[in-house]
Amino acid sequence: MTERVERPWELTYDAAQFISLPRTASPAASADWIEACLERFGVEKGVTSPEARRIEAIAQMMLVNSRPGPAQFWFAPPGVHSDLLVNVAVESSAQRPSTEELFADAISSTSIDVTPLRTATHGAGYLIRWGALIDPEDSGGTLVEQWSVVLNDGTWTVLVDVLGTSLPAFLLFEEQLPGLIVGVRVPGTLTA
Repeated sequence: MTERVERPWELTYDAAQFISLPRTASPAASADWIEACLERFGVEKGVTSPEARRIEAIAQMMLVNSRPGPAQFWFAPPGVHSDLLVNVAVESSAQRPSTEELFADAISSTSIDVTPLRTATHGAGYLIRWGALIDPEDSGGTLVEQWSVVLNDGTWTVLVDVLGTSLPAFLLFEEQLPGLIVGVRVPGTLTA
């Protein structure tokens, strides 16, 4: 099953793997969205099991960390614990961040991996992976991973940014990434 996000650019994505975050942050919209997430994971209304509390906490975290502008998703494949927040945006290439800006937050990273990418649909770019250890004094800390894809076809820059702590979910996300990139339709390639 695929769904479409409407903007000046379009995005088609696999709705079985991603849950779209609400565009409005009103309390009612947030509560409805969390309830829909619980239903998606098979949690009956009013149930307060540890699993229901875990899903609700991750959903709340998604809402707290969301920001206006890009298309935002919770990467939530069936049967997998995932806390991956995915942002997809398209900008004019004139607004493309410099290399210094891309790596500005990587100073305290535990590792950086830059992989060149070339696509048939969105030009060339990079997949940048880095991780940072948060609260290292607290039981060894938590490794927070961030992956950023930057692709530029000379006119448009496609940005995909993923943040989370669930490394197995990142491995599954890597399988979904090519389809997510292909699903981005920039102005000029959209059909009426």
